[in-house]
Amino acid sequence: MNVSDLPWWEREKLLTEKDKDAMQRAINSRWEDIDPSWAETPAGEYELKSIISRKRHQAEWIAGML
Repeated sequence: MNVSDLPWWEREKLLTEKDKDAMQRAINSRWEDIDPSWAETPAGEYELKSIISRKRHQAEWIAGML
């Protein structure tokens, strides 16, 4: 099963402390500076990519691109 097919509460169970630290680092970083390789697991990588996507779309919205 693909990680993206799991509900968030099941993905959360797969996250390691390194993943959680990477997610916190991503929250405090610009989207351009976030690297999905910071994650330790596929679930963590999925979450980092989600953070990148949200932040990028927010930046595009603020810039009037959307």
